[in-house]
Amino acid sequence: MNDEYQVAINALRKKDYKEAEEIFSRIIEQKPENAESHLGISFALIELNNANDAEKHLEASTGLFEAQNKSVEMYISAKKLQMLKPEFVKYTFTLLRAYLKIEFMRSFTKLLIETMKKTEISEDMLRENISSIIPLIKDENIKPLLSFGKERKLKEEEKLNPFENYELANLLFEIGSTDEAKAEYYKTAQAFLKKDLTEKAQELYAKIKEFYPDDSGLSSLKNDIDNYGIGKEEMSIENRKTMLEDLLPTFEDKNEVRVRYSSAVVLKEYFRFKEAEEEIEKICNLPKSPEKIKSYILLSQIYIDSKKNEKAIEVLNNVIESNEFTPEELVPLNYKLGTLFERIGKLSEALLVYENAMESNPDYLNLIEKVRGVKERIEKKSMEETKEVTEEEVLAMETSTSEGFLEKEEVEEKKITPEVEKEIEVRERILYI
Repeated sequence: MNDEYQVAINALRKKDYKEAEEIFSRIIEQKPENAESHLGISFALIELNNANDAEKHLEASTGLFEAQNKSVEMYISAKKLQMLKPEFVKYTFTLLRAYLKIEFMRSFTKLLIETMKKTEISEDMLRENISSIIPLIKDENIKPLLSFGKERKLKEEEKLNPFENYELANLLFEIGSTDEAKAEYYKTAQAFLKKDLTEKAQELYAKIKEFYPDDSGLSSLKNDIDNYGIGKEEMSIENRKTMLEDLLPTFEDKNEVRVRYSSAVVLKEYFRFKEAEEEIEKICNLPKSPEKIKSYILLSQIYIDSKKNEKAIEVLNNVIESNEFTPEELVPLNYKLGTLFERIGKLSEALLVYENAMESNPDYLNLIEKVRGVKERIEKKSMEETKEVTEEEVLAMETSTSEGFLEKEEVEEKKITPEVEKEIEVRERILYI
């Protein structure tokens, strides 16, 4: 199965989306719970302009990733699903669920506010969908704003029946247990209020006042009855939205660099370079971290895979020259830049970069071997060029002797094919994984 999955991934790399679809389909037929294959086939189907089938597989991958507690992959699937059909409220709330899973509270609140502003979404639909995500909300500032009265009311209905309790209180009073009766009368009056039966509560207050005219609890009960309903009306959707907008600046996307970096790695593995770049671009504006350094290396690898070596070099050089990172922190970037220079045959540049990295951390990966190897290649190339020039001089002298004069001419430099060094995949990926 793993071998077949890798063949499907390679088909995505070659942009042979039909082959990728066929292979992923076989995998899913044998193993329907393979979330990665559902995601892979959705990418192939999108490129084949088959949005309907892509949608079905994105739904499947999102649900499977959530069940498997793969929050980053769930986020990627849910985001793609919502982008495919942004008008579908269900998919918007699927993405909101994903944001809660990865603790992106700023992104969650921002998207929720945007959704609440859409006039085409009914209030009942908003209430229903918001209620479905309440159990996932941990933030105590947001949870009350998104809780509706329906659930609380159901819980209150499970409490005592005021009519039955009223009969119990009357019975206690009749048999002479006046203190117990008084306690039950007060309890019944509050139960009437909770059932919105204010008139019944008022009638019972009058009865309690008749039976216990000097009781200290009368004034408190009267106050509860008179003020019942004040401030009890449920907050409107518009007011909830306004309060969320006020709170939005206080929220953050927790572990944003780590989550976006992990997302970029996954997207890159599916050869979704544009989406991976979008995640990395957001990382560039965040504070420095180990994941941020790896993100630049990952971005350079994306350009290499896209056959844009010069762009990869530009990215790495810009970061190295930015003074954002210390020399020691830059070692992985210098190492990557050195391997890139080696790839394109710029050995002198590779040697310089490797030596700079060695000054800060000579024990990093196989730097010492890299430096020695590049020096040997430079020396070998120099010897071959010297030998080539000598042969040309001998040929020129023979020509001059036979013709009686030496004609000066420009000789095109013979291009020497650089030594082919295929980097092991693990060596490439270890720099950014």
